Amino acid sequence: MAKYEPLERYLRRQKAAEVELSFRDIERMVGGLLPKASADLKWWRVEDGPTAPPQQRAFAAAGYVAQPELRAERVRFVRSAIPKPSPAVSAD
Repeated sequence: MAKYEPLERYLRRQKAAEVELSFRDIERMVGGLLPKASADLKWWRVEDGPTAPPQQRAFAAAGYVAQPELRAERVRFVRSAIPKPSPAVSAD
């Protein structure tokens, strides 16, 4: 299981257009600390394609874009699209 799959599953279950999580919330979900790079806006920016970093693929696959508030250590995930099918996420 990829590290950020729990975040993707969580976001896929959300009905709201916006979901706000603290860095700690995300760390609890993924079972580990976020890397120091998460303090940089680039870490949260979605890149297209299969070469995108795993954290970006996770929330993009769930149909969200991240809007981090780095000083507050919070991220608002805003629905951007219909979630993409993911073979790693069960339908139940």
